[in-house]
Amino acid sequence: MITKLKGNIENKDEENIDLDVNGVVFRILMSKKNILKLGALGSYTEIFIYEIIREDARILSGFLEKEERETFSDLLTVQGVGSKMAINIMSNLDNERIIYSINKGDSQIFKNISGVGNKLALRIINELKEKIKKRIISKPLDIHEENNLVFKDLVSCLLNLGFSQKVCESTANYVINKNQDKELEELIPIAVKSLSDPTR
Repeated sequence: MITKLKGNIENKDEENIDLDVNGVVFRILMSKKNILKLGALGSYTEIFIYEIIREDARILSGFLEKEERETFSDLLTVQGVGSKMAINIMSNLDNERIIYSINKGDSQIFKNISGVGNKLALRIINELKEKIKKRIISKPLDIHEENNLVFKDLVSCLLNLGFSQKVCESTANYVINKNQDKELEELIPIAVKSLSDPTR
């Protein structure tokens, strides 16, 4: 099974890239977000691969981070989510946002994605919530050392508003990582708005 490919980008469009690996060209399905992050044609790149082998097809889905591949794998376990739907979700939401929304139980953010109805959005939350919680517990929060004090202060502020410890921590983690240049006073309203409206 292929788990990672290293090579030069031969071609790319909105859904796929063609990667030349020592003369063998692989077509890889990728999210729009990741395709936009890639370099120009001819540039070297490394792609983490999730390989799906079927009787009538062999699909290589690619990711720039291992954590994205884990999320993709989790999404595929949900009834009604195939490889293209999972990539569609990841084209609309970054990996942190997907994990954060599932952990918080917010189905609305998934319903805003084309092709994801109310039933599927609820299945994503219900079927993955426990799995995502285990991943969050087993992995330390991604907070840089210099932001640790800000993180603690932001969590404290959110706790005072009546939200649970886990929700406050995941929200603070998400908001700080998305707004590295902002001070605590600026982060508080952003975090509160994120808790009240998960699509922002």
